[in-house]
Amino acid sequence: MHRILFVAFVLFLPDSLLGQETKQDPKKEAAPVAVPYRLTDTQHVMVRVKINDKGPFNFIVDTGAPIMFFATGPAKKMGLEPKEKALNVLNKVEIEGGLVLTNVKCRIETPFQLEGMNGMGLAGAELHGILGYTVLAKYRMHIDLTKNKMQWTPLAFDPPPPQPIKDKGNSQAGLEMIGTLMKFLGLLSGMKPAGPPLARGSVGIELAEKDDAVVVTRVLGQSPAAKAGLKAQDRILQVGKDEVKTIADVRRRTATVLAGQTVRFVIGRGDEKMEMELKAGEGL
Repeated sequence: MHRILFVAFVLFLPDSLLGQETKQDPKKEAAPVAVPYRLTDTQHVMVRVKINDKGPFNFIVDTGAPIMFFATGPAKKMGLEPKEKALNVLNKVEIEGGLVLTNVKCRIETPFQLEGMNGMGLAGAELHGILGYTVLAKYRMHIDLTKNKMQWTPLAFDPPPPQPIKDKGNSQAGLEMIGTLMKFLGLLSGMKPAGPPLARGSVGIELAEKDDAVVVTRVLGQSPAAKAGLKAQDRILQVGKDEVKTIADVRRRTATVLAGQTVRFVIGRGDEKMEMELKAGEGL
């Protein structure tokens, strides 16, 4: 997960940013939650996150970062101003899939890695931040890179704050220059920065594989699927013009559907075969 890129963050966090976290009461381990993700063009694992009910924003999952970073640009648009010698506290952080954290400490800053990748459009999407150790350590994570969802199990664990490593030189300024240089090189080479994030479409169904077919096990209330008339026990036969035989087939063919776009399904209901068109909603 490209940890090498983020090791340098540990060196430059001032002592005043790393106060002790408030301990939470122990609690029983919760059930795992399926968190959708995608691989960027640079093969980073990216999830979508809402902050204070705004977004979604694109965050890289990386255990090499000691804390959560939120890029300065989108943060300021939300009215969040970076603190020079302290961490900001985000009232609510919602990770797509249904994970919600409150009072999350975060550094509002655009790390040079994000500035460089955004400046050269390398990731294929605009990146808005990094989920680091102090967030990720709250979960047991199972990632299968052949799928498009991973399992995060909430843990009764408060990760200790990272300890700074004293740096005698002015290495931070040099690292920040790398991001600016990458952005400049991107302009010279004609590479365009990634565009603003587009909300991924959501249909609102849960699926299972049964008797060599993809079967709808649940239709979410008020979802696009419910409005189109899709029902539990319907079999998904086609998405668009493509035949589907597995859940992975369905996910691959809907992965690029954006909110507001229409998706054509061919379904089997009993002995009948019918077509449905669903207007995708927002995925988070």
